[in-house]
Amino acid sequence: MKKYLFSLFAFAAFAVFAHSAEAKINVFACEPEWASLTREIAGDRVTIFTATTAHQDPHTITARPNLIAQIRRADLVIGAGAELEIGWLPVLLKNGKSSIQMNAENNIMAASYVKRLDVPERIDRSMGDIHADGNPHVHLNPNNLLIISDVILARLSALDSANKSFFEERHRAFKSKMQDHIKKWAKQAEPLKGMVVISHHPNMSYLFNWLGIVSAGSLEPKPGVPPTSQHLSKLVAVAKNRNVSLIEHVTHESPKAAQWLSDKTGIPKVELPFTVGALGTKDLFELFEKNISILLSKSNK
Repeated sequence: MKKYLFSLFAFAAFAVFAHSAEAKINVFACEPEWASLTREIAGDRVTIFTATTAHQDPHTITARPNLIAQIRRADLVIGAGAELEIGWLPVLLKNGKSSIQMNAENNIMAASYVKRLDVPERIDRSMGDIHADGNPHVHLNPNNLLIISDVILARLSALDSANKSFFEERHRAFKSKMQDHIKKWAKQAEPLKGMVVISHHPNMSYLFNWLGIVSAGSLEPKPGVPPTSQHLSKLVAVAKNRNVSLIEHVTHESPKAAQWLSDKTGIPKVELPFTVGALGTKDLFELFEKNISILLSKSNK
């Protein structure tokens, strides 16, 4: 009997250990770019839920019940920060663990770790949807991803020390590959330096800043304010006076205003992928490849 009870106890202990060993970190990624970056480091050793898609505006997400259910399971939250998710993430976090709350160790807001563009000197309501902490779309400069990957590695390793060496090996491989691609992309994109564009919204500021592309303005009269006929009419003159080469919008934005201005000026309109999943991109490398390829194709027109 004692032998039977000992065997039963040993089996139960093994089952608990095995379950613990197999348990994966639950990562709640606010946007596809952070899910993709985490996957580069963690592979299949974590479970990743992505709260938004490439066809959604991450400014305007609703805190739906399925997102609440996912945040309750989360061990690690990764988002852009800089107020991008301010309309919905704080609501979700009320349902999450103390360790993933804002400013907690397992809450990574990427923009906090890199130099931000478009930080306003002053803010008032007349300026539109201005982010007090600057432009949140930091993933579109690949050099930022190198920095943020270090932060993700540290948190994953702390949460799952058994897989630390696995994470470190993948992280080294990712950084090496990304550094090689950054050199390649910079050389490929040399013809883009000085290109002047008009954008729907300053989503692509980090990409353009990195590549030396110049912004001549936005289709929105103010950030977050839909294009108006009066503002678009003014942009016709701007486009001609500034020698604008391209009018761009991203996947989740309506193409109507860009098409109107293109029709009036003869300047080509183009749709650019803003995040992983847009225009068939499967990871961060394809995201940059696609953007640079599209821009180069238009620069040669």
